[in-house]
Amino acid sequence: MTATLLTGSAPTRARFSFEVFPARSGAAALALGHAVQHLSAVGPDFISVTYGANGSNRDASLDLLTYLRNHTDALPLAHLTTVGEDRDAVRSVIHRIMDAGVHDFLALRGDPPRGLGEDDPAVAGSLSSVELLELIAEVRSERPHFTSVGRTVVAAYPNGHPLSRSRSEDIDWLITKQEAGAQFAITQLFFRAEEYLGFVADARSAGLRIPVLPGLMPVSTSAQLRKVASLAGRPAPVELEREMEATGGFAPELGVEYAVELARELLDGGAPSIHLYTFNRHEQVLAVLRELHLLAVPA
Repeated sequence: MTATLLTGSAPTRARFSFEVFPARSGAAALALGHAVQHLSAVGPDFISVTYGANGSNRDASLDLLTYLRNHTDALPLAHLTTVGEDRDAVRSVIHRIMDAGVHDFLALRGDPPRGLGEDDPAVAGSLSSVELLELIAEVRSERPHFTSVGRTVVAAYPNGHPLSRSRSEDIDWLITKQEAGAQFAITQLFFRAEEYLGFVADARSAGLRIPVLPGLMPVSTSAQLRKVASLAGRPAPVELEREMEATGGFAPELGVEYAVELARELLDGGAPSIHLYTFNRHEQVLAVLRELHLLAVPA
């Protein structure tokens, strides 16, 4: 495996990485294990594992990270959120993840748990992503026997964070995370290449130096398309929406086609890599990589 972004080695071709989330049932766990074997076999830079709000999937996330660490060749990247957690609890989780042999983190504040708003004291008092970056560095420094450098990753929002008032505010905060030690960023989902390319160009002009990976998801259903639109903060492309609805709402091939064209524009525009949100399935994301000729081995 060539984990270029996490190890710092120079890439020889366009690269890719994946996101998965913990299974919520026994049947889903079996399917996820099957998917993870296929995903890890193609040599991604890393596979990131999500972490629920207020630690709701904490144990399941750690189990999945440990599985990746011990049973695949993929480098695991642990999502870590702080919302609803106090500093000591977050510190304890960092230690648990490091004890499992996982050294790399995606540092997020995270969304409020269901039923709570931003003004709830449990949410308002949460560590910010910058404070989490500082805490991760602090914990690492407390473990002199910990020989792996580890990388820390952050989120970027091409179409603006829901709490942001302007693009300049988003960019300033991303640069603040860079100065706090972030090695690269992964974007929230979006639909159009210019949304990513314009954001990165503006951020570079403002002083951003770290790589920014575009996050893409080849949707399979109309419901997934609506979900992506909600996360992107922008309407879904009308033509894609209409074509998918015309199939009865299930058309993985349309999602793959759209993701391939978007990825080509992004890579041609200078994106250093692509990060694929898998929805715990391997078929669509691997189809995207095949069309882009990014697979070095059969998948």
